[in-house]
Amino acid sequence: MVIGLTGGMGCGKSTAAGFFAEAGFLTEDTDRIVHELLAEDSGVIESVRGRFGDAVIRNEGGVDRGALGKAVFADRAGLEWLERLLHPRVAEYWRRSVESSPNRDWVVQIPLLFEKSLEKSVDFSVCVGADEETRHKRLLQRGLTGPEIAKRLSNQLPLTEKMNRAGYFLLNNGSLDFLRSQVRCLANRLTANSSFNF
Repeated sequence: MVIGLTGGMGCGKSTAAGFFAEAGFLTEDTDRIVHELLAEDSGVIESVRGRFGDAVIRNEGGVDRGALGKAVFADRAGLEWLERLLHPRVAEYWRRSVESSPNRDWVVQIPLLFEKSLEKSVDFSVCVGADEETRHKRLLQRGLTGPEIAKRLSNQLPLTEKMNRAGYFLLNNGSLDFLRSQVRCLANRLTANSSFNF
C-alpha cells in the first residue's frame, strides 16, 4: 500500500513519517526531493536562475532555498511557475521509488496532497494536525517570522479542510509518545494481515 501523508506546516509530518518507518514502512519525502532537485539538478537550477535571477543562486552552486522562498511567496505567478517546474519531477521521483519496492508498504509525505489533487495517486490519505498555537511556536523555532508564516499558510488549504478530506487523522499537540502510539495503532490497523510486530 501507499499512504499519502499530509498536514499543515508545523504539524509534524516528518516526525509521523519516522514513526511509520519504525512500524516497517518505507518512506519518501517530497520536500526532500525538492531540496535535492534545487541543489543538484542542473536543468532545474538553470531554469530557476532564468526566472528569478542570480540572487537566488548560491555562490557554490545550487539554489538558495531561503532566497527563493522569499521570492516566490511574494509572487503568486512565480510560485505557480516553480510548482509547474518541480511537481512533475517530484512525482516521477517518488513513484519510481515506490515501483522499486512494489511489495513493501510506503508512506509518502506530500504537503500539497489535496491542493494538487494527488489523493487518487495513493491508497490512503493521512493528515497530521496540531492546534494553531503549537504550530506557530514550532514554525518560529524554525526561524520563520510571523508574516512569513501567515503568507505560507495562505498558500495551503486550511488544516480543518485537510482533516475532513483525509481518510485518517493524527493529532500532534502532545508528546512524541502520544503521536507514536497513534501511528502504531493506525499502522497496525492498515496492515492487520501482515506480519508487523509491534
